[in-house]
Amino acid sequence: MHRPIALAALVAFACFFTGAARPERAAAPVSGGAWLSYGHDGQLTNFARTRGLTRATAHLLKQAWVKRLDGAVVASPLYASGITGVNRTTSLLLVATEGGTVYALRPRDGAPLWKRAFGVAASAACGNWGFSSTGAIDLRRRVLYVVSAQGFLHALDLRTGAERAGWPISITSDRVDAEYVWGGLRLVRDTLYVPVASYCDAAGSDGRFANGRLVAVDVVRRSEVAVFDPVPGENNLGGIWGWGGASVEPDGRALYTGVGNSRVYDRACDCFSDTAAYGDSVVKLTPGLKVVSWNRPKPFLATGDYDFGTAPLLFRPAGCPPLAAANSKLGTLYIWNRNRLGDGPRFRGALGDGVTAFVGQPSYSPSLRTIYESHVLITRRGKKVGDGIAAFSARPHCRFHLRWRTSIGVGNQPPPLVVGDVVFGSGGDNGGYAALDARNGRVLWRFRTAAATISPVIAAGGRIFAADYGGALHAFAVASRK
Repeated sequence: MHRPIALAALVAFACFFTGAARPERAAAPVSGGAWLSYGHDGQLTNFARTRGLTRATAHLLKQAWVKRLDGAVVASPLYASGITGVNRTTSLLLVATEGGTVYALRPRDGAPLWKRAFGVAASAACGNWGFSSTGAIDLRRRVLYVVSAQGFLHALDLRTGAERAGWPISITSDRVDAEYVWGGLRLVRDTLYVPVASYCDAAGSDGRFANGRLVAVDVVRRSEVAVFDPVPGENNLGGIWGWGGASVEPDGRALYTGVGNSRVYDRACDCFSDTAAYGDSVVKLTPGLKVVSWNRPKPFLATGDYDFGTAPLLFRPAGCPPLAAANSKLGTLYIWNRNRLGDGPRFRGALGDGVTAFVGQPSYSPSLRTIYESHVLITRRGKKVGDGIAAFSARPHCRFHLRWRTSIGVGNQPPPLVVGDVVFGSGGDNGGYAALDARNGRVLWRFRTAAATISPVIAAGGRIFAADYGGALHAFAVASRK
């Protein structure tokens, strides 16, 4: 049961960091013509540039086409370019649904190129599920990796959708009614990282709980090569269920993940502890999944649903050391020096109401030195007026301050998409999309939908792609001026 935390309003706050004044540079940035995994890059910035789209032209966005799919969309769409042999097309838009189907569509008009139906799985306590996890595109091998609700990791040929030889391999198929993959898959060279959690912390049909873990799969040998078990042993939760799964250093030498609550009996309190081992912590790992350092921010109660529903965002504004930012489920933003993770967060701030489950993922603009958060509680005169986006900028000496906040809906909202000087947000339970001026939060454009909008919005190939809970996939483009 949640313990309410009073929050009258968001306020400006600051924090001081020390470190070298050198911004971070990704070793292999993702091009603007691709969106290969959750968060756009391995640092989960959700930042991209699209030709012709600026805060001066955002009001000209129009729906170019809409495609009806077979189920709700929660996972992020993906985009690959330079793919030959698919009906003469060189680009693919890939979308997976809760109906259990993976679609490959032509980005310019939504025409179907191929689709694969994998069906759904049922959890007695939590309902039916298809794809909630975002897959990963392997351009080198021309493969899309996805995990079906039946617990198998598939490798689908980007050109045809056919299963590659030697695949699929099992991840959770022996516990399919208890274990589930929520988080995005992360490909680092020849290793694919797969986060495992539960559906809703409920036991399976055998009465046993999920064993949360991060699994490393060698995609060449098609086998598990390492496992990080946050709470050693079986039947004790510790799931890695944040939408981003794991983030990775630009040089690939370390990974970061957020861990959910454990379920381990503690005689001292005659209760089941949520904080056994690495429960409710942020952890830094080697590529071989050995723990480098970790932190559970204080105070953190041993019981209650306070875990991390997000993978850390990795970023480094000029004047700062390498930083990691993540949100707790009760709506607190934490920022760590990721070279000194064990020292605890150097910055924290309230984003939610402390009662409603908060699973937002922060995004980052390196050009504006600003973090953008979604699902942020927006108040006026002490009363809630909605949920929306808040921007926190890094000033000289690495002091962060609240720059603006804007209400765009109500309820769960995916991470903001940052396209140059425009921020895209989703209305969450109320549905719809909004484009905001990244510098001041002014609304530049809105689009209504009949269904909730929980899936992340992406930008690739000169367009914005967004899918809703009613199964509608939208493509938006800037209309030419007349």
